Amino acid sequence: MNQISGTIPPQIGSIKKLEVFHIFVNQLNGSIPGEIGHLRCLTELDFSTNILNGSIPVSLENLNNLSYLHLYENQLSGSIPAGIGKLVNLVELHLDTNQLTGHITPEIGNLINAKSFFASSNKLSGPIPAEIGKMKSLKELSLFENNLSGPIPKTIGDLTELKLLHLHANQLSGPIPSELGNLKKPE
Repeated sequence: MNQISGTIPPQIGSIKKLEVFHIFVNQLNGSIPGEIGHLRCLTELDFSTNILNGSIPVSLENLNNLSYLHLYENQLSGSIPAGIGKLVNLVELHLDTNQLTGHITPEIGNLINAKSFFASSNKLSGPIPAEIGKMKSLKELSLFENNLSGPIPKTIGDLTELKLLHLHANQLSGPIPSELGNLKKPE
């Protein structure tokens, strides 16, 4: 097992042809440099299980080819940038086990190819946006252990491919929407 430590140098943004960047389960610290947004050929980015802090760089919205974004198990803070919604090729968005705050951006609904969205074990607040129902390919939605409030959106019933739904340990209220009956039965 590696024990790579230190910060991610901003010069990383000059590796223009890099397509896959996995450097998970290490001891990287500091923030994710904004220059990461220069890696426009990137399809997979995995910085999970490190000790990275600071916010998720807004420049990630430039990574149009990105299909996997794994930033889980770090100490990232701030909100989920609205620009994440521009990453329409994302299949997996895993932001769980950080210290993210603020609302889940409604632009998350633009991720129509996403199969999994994990943002559990953060400090997210406010309602679950109704736009989440536009993520028609979603099979796994995990938002537990946050401070989310308000009703469960009826639009979750539009996620007919959904097989995993974790919403526990929040401050959600109201009835379970009958629209959840629209979800497919496991085969």
